[in-house]
Amino acid sequence: MTTPIAATILAAGQGTRLGGRPKTALLVDGASLLERLAVALRANGIKSVSVVIGPYADTLLPLAARGAIHPLAHPERNSSLIDSQRLALAAHAQARPDHDLMLLVGDLPLLDAHAVQALVHHWHTRAAGIDILQPVVAGVRGHPVILSAHSAAAANGLPPELGIRDWMQQQRGRVAPFPSDQRAYVTDLDTPEDVDALRHTLHPLTVAWPTSVQA
Repeated sequence: MTTPIAATILAAGQGTRLGGRPKTALLVDGASLLERLAVALRANGIKSVSVVIGPYADTLLPLAARGAIHPLAHPERNSSLIDSQRLALAAHAQARPDHDLMLLVGDLPLLDAHAVQALVHHWHTRAAGIDILQPVVAGVRGHPVILSAHSAAAANGLPPELGIRDWMQQQRGRVAPFPSDQRAYVTDLDTPEDVDALRHTLHPLTVAWPTSVQA
C-alpha cells in the first residue's frame, strides 16, 4: 500500500515584479491558478491540499475557499520562501504526519493533471532509499518537490534559517531527480513578460488578472 500524499502550495509571495499582484490569482479561462493547481492535484488522488497565504489574504482566501483548499496564514507580511516552507512543514507535521508531502510554488501555470500524474508515478516507483524527488528539465531544477513522511518530519526539525533546497544538498543518496522534458515543472511567473509568454502559449485560452488585483 502506497503512502498517501498531501500537498501544500506556497503562495505567500509579494509579486513585486508583477506590480504587486498575487500570482495565484491570475485567471486562465476564468479559473485562478490556485484553483487549477488544486484540480490537478486532486485528479491524482491528492485529497489534502493546503496553501500558504501572505499579504494578499483578501484576494486569496475566497479562492482557497472556492477550491476547498486549507489556508495557512503566514503572520509575516514580508515573509521569504524559506519562511513559507517552514510554515508548510510545521503544519504538515501537525496535521498529516503519516502522509508524504508535495511542496509546490503557486506560480506554475502549466502544471496540469498529466504533469502531476507523471511525477506521482515516478515517486511511487522510485528506488528504495529515495526520500526526496525533484523534477529536472534540461538541467534546471523545478517544482513540485516530494518528500517522504519521514523526510518531511526531519526537515521540520531543521534550523529556521535553512531552506529545503540547502537541506536537500546535504541528503546525499536520498534525493533523486525526475528527468523530464515537460516545461510545466520549470515555467513560472515572475514578470509581465512571463504573463505575455503564457498568453501566447495558452492561446486561445484567456489569461487575465481579475479586476480586483489590477495594478
